[in-house]
Amino acid sequence: MTIRVGVRKPFRLLAPAKLNLGLEILGKRPDSYHEIVTILQTIDFGDEIVLEPATALDYRPPTEFEDDLTARALRLLAGHGVEIRARIRLSKRIPIAAGLGGGSSDAGTLLGALVHAGLPYSLARRIASDLGSDVPFFLEGGTALATDRGTELEPLSSPTGWFVIVVPPLSLRNKTRTLYSSLTPADYSDGTATRRQAEHLRQYHVLDPHLIRNAFLRPLLAFPQVRLALDDMRAAGAQWAWPSGAGPALFTWSPQQSQAEEIAVLLRARGWEPIVAAPYRPTWHEALASLALD
Repeated sequence: MTIRVGVRKPFRLLAPAKLNLGLEILGKRPDSYHEIVTILQTIDFGDEIVLEPATALDYRPPTEFEDDLTARALRLLAGHGVEIRARIRLSKRIPIAAGLGGGSSDAGTLLGALVHAGLPYSLARRIASDLGSDVPFFLEGGTALATDRGTELEPLSSPTGWFVIVVPPLSLRNKTRTLYSSLTPADYSDGTATRRQAEHLRQYHVLDPHLIRNAFLRPLLAFPQVRLALDDMRAAGAQWAWPSGAGPALFTWSPQQSQAEEIAVLLRARGWEPIVAAPYRPTWHEALASLALD
């Protein structure tokens, strides 16, 4: 059976970057994945996806990576008999391989958009899980406690406040695999701090910086550029900074936008290009559904 999916008018949407508001690794599983406890948060900075009416699928990867996750998602959909009638344009802003979820967001956000254009959710979720541990989260975005290998999601209240993000220049081949392989049992924890953070968000809607943990901090500090970024963030007024995912992106949080902007000004004076962003939860679902093909 063929499933036809498309839009009647152009539609523009944000494929948001994500932050890990804590990432604890409990250990390695028998299937070679790692058991994790993390809080995932989308922010109002990201890539842009534009869907336009077309008689057939028209998508070209925007980067030098011809086999990006979005292209893989589209091939998997075609293999399940999904006929996409849309021109898909993707504009990149999220730094690649920085721990901010760029490729996962592009694929997951597109799958989530196609759900509201006629794609069955169960199929979108299955394909998202096949593409990677982070991808299912981006079907909805917002804030979520992620457990297992990152695919078991529990929605949370989003924190208030503002984030300041710095991406040190770190080029590592197979970065995530390399950093995971550098972990030792001393980097593992039991997930208690991140679960307490989740409860804190449920009750107070703000972050508790004292509860943030990230297993990749130790291996990342082996790189001088990461140590420099961390030192400069502290010198600019950040009381703390942690990696997002496996880095190298570092972030801090402020309850007030003015304070976040002040930190960013001082970081620019030190030669960095900080990103200032707020928590983000997509709200375009109903608008897109109204443009779906009949």
